[in-house]
Amino acid sequence: MRKRFHVNPVGRYAILSLVLVTLAVLVVGRLGWLQLVKAQELSQKAADKLTASGMQKNPRGKIVDRNGEELAVSIMTGTLYADPLAMEDSEEDRKNKLGRDVRKLSAELLAPVLKMDAAQLYKDFNEQLHFIYIKRAMEPKEYEAVQKIIKDNKLPGLHFLKESKRYYTKQHAAAQVIGFVGTDDKGLSGIELQLDSVLQGKETKYKAFYDLAGNKILGRDYEKGEQKSNLSTVYLTLDSKMQYVLEDAMDDAIKRTKAKGAAAIIMDPYTGEILGMASRPTFDPNVFYKYPPASWNNKAVSMIYEPGSVFKPIVGCMGLTEGVITPETLIQDNGSIKIADRIIHNWDGEGMGLVPFTEVIKFSINTGMVQLGMKLGAERLIEYSKKFGFGKPTGVDLPGEESGILYRPEDMYEPDIATMAIGQGIAVTPLQMLRAICAIANGGELLQPYIVKEIVDADGNIVQKGEKKIVSRVITEQVAAQMRGMMEKVVSEGGGKPAAIRGYRIAGKTGTAEKLAEGGGYAAGEYIASFVGFVPADKPKYAMLVMLDTPQGAFYGSQVSAPIFRDTLQQILVAKGIQPASSEGLPSFNEMNQQQNALAKAPQKMPELQILPNGKVKLPDFSGINMRKAAELLQYGKLRLQPYGSGTAYQQKPVAGTEVDEGTVVEIWFK
Repeated sequence: MRKRFHVNPVGRYAILSLVLVTLAVLVVGRLGWLQLVKAQELSQKAADKLTASGMQKNPRGKIVDRNGEELAVSIMTGTLYADPLAMEDSEEDRKNKLGRDVRKLSAELLAPVLKMDAAQLYKDFNEQLHFIYIKRAMEPKEYEAVQKIIKDNKLPGLHFLKESKRYYTKQHAAAQVIGFVGTDDKGLSGIELQLDSVLQGKETKYKAFYDLAGNKILGRDYEKGEQKSNLSTVYLTLDSKMQYVLEDAMDDAIKRTKAKGAAAIIMDPYTGEILGMASRPTFDPNVFYKYPPASWNNKAVSMIYEPGSVFKPIVGCMGLTEGVITPETLIQDNGSIKIADRIIHNWDGEGMGLVPFTEVIKFSINTGMVQLGMKLGAERLIEYSKKFGFGKPTGVDLPGEESGILYRPEDMYEPDIATMAIGQGIAVTPLQMLRAICAIANGGELLQPYIVKEIVDADGNIVQKGEKKIVSRVITEQVAAQMRGMMEKVVSEGGGKPAAIRGYRIAGKTGTAEKLAEGGGYAAGEYIASFVGFVPADKPKYAMLVMLDTPQGAFYGSQVSAPIFRDTLQQILVAKGIQPASSEGLPSFNEMNQQQNALAKAPQKMPELQILPNGKVKLPDFSGINMRKAAELLQYGKLRLQPYGSGTAYQQKPVAGTEVDEGTVVEIWFK
């Protein structure tokens, strides 16, 4: 017999009420969790599916040289973006195209052109968003190819924005000075970084709106937020022609000497304008990411090193100013000198006996400089070094400038004083060193170097102008003239003869210093070879420094750096029409003008330099043209001129018709 169980109605209602209450608590709790805890996340996801926003970049301002020749320009190009939620064929298309996977097809077709991974593209195309960048600022050819693929295959959900792309017209030339920008068009180094706020173009925010089904209900809606429209042009003090000659000289130097690095600067000693600046290793800012970051560094302002003998004229000026010596003061040179427990030798180990101080500078006699240094003492050595601008940045309008290193006088022992007098125990940058020598060249004024000549806004107004700025007067005109005379003899009679340019008065100083080791002390067999000087010696027009880091084989400044100085300035002097002091040298400006006018009166077919598809240059017959025209033609073909005589060309080597590589030296005889 079955038993029947009866449930109390009151109990049944109680159980039901408990279940309902529990469900209500769970629902309320879930709603509360969604609203309070996950609200922001869910709201953002909904917004992402209903809106698409972005920023349109307009072109940056131009960077040009002192004559307006373009160095960095921007053009508008395409940026590819995807609307993943729209990457599906319509219902009608699905019938006609047999239900293709648009996302997979798009990834497979675009990956080879964009040089991207197809699997990653497919993953991006499956994002639950209305907007995602695929490739920013494409190259024009790449842009056209992608457009064609999208059009030919009728791929939905792929669109373009117009964005600014930066181009550097001179490629490697002045790369570290100009710098480069990132994908977001922001400056990352050089002038691009230093003046980023000035160069940045207009920015426009936009937002597109979609309904819940993913259909666009409003097109691109440009927000009225902050907009920038600077489009200024930055004029640098650089001269493109000088820069080309300098870059060519640096490439040749690295090739010949196998040096680890190099830096060279050309400066106007009377204004502080930087006319040329090159650093090695270098890179192409158009594709900066293909080069090691070390190549981005501008050694001219960021490398610190012991200058060696190029520092001796500075110490000499200290002695002349303090009255410790005169140019005629006799100094005993025994070939070596002992200071405390250290013996310092001359570079050749030889002694010259009793010589005037002029000879000490001319032949770079270490013993004489040590004696002068000991007379000056630590306090005066450091005090004057600071006056000449060492131990702190020059203030040049470039990022990444180093301060150099100076002792504190109280920390210096006698050997420290002795070694500093010969240019060791002090660390400088190439720009600091050149600026100090310029104070000798210009009569005693320490100038602040600058590389931004002026900034011009979109309306043609000059909003910033670089000007000569005298930091201080460090020596008298008399002392400067005395040292200029000594430095001229270095080139005409002493160790700097390889820097001589026939017909011109050159003042300079060689330098060879042991290289500092990373762990302290000096690196065995590693040297810094340098040369610094100015031309003409009596009224300097150009001052130049060349520094080579660890050249292989020959390592003396006179052997490797001085010839670079000579070859570079010789081409510049001819191209700029700087008149020589001697009629036995290169032709004067007036002579070249007379020759040019005479040639202009007589019908003459100018020779043509052919640049061949393989990159070689086919030489023409230079007969009958003057030196200036020959130099211009050779510069166009990235060749170097070695002239002999003056007048018009009558002989050349290699002969006409020869195919040569860029950088080849072409010898031409004139009469």
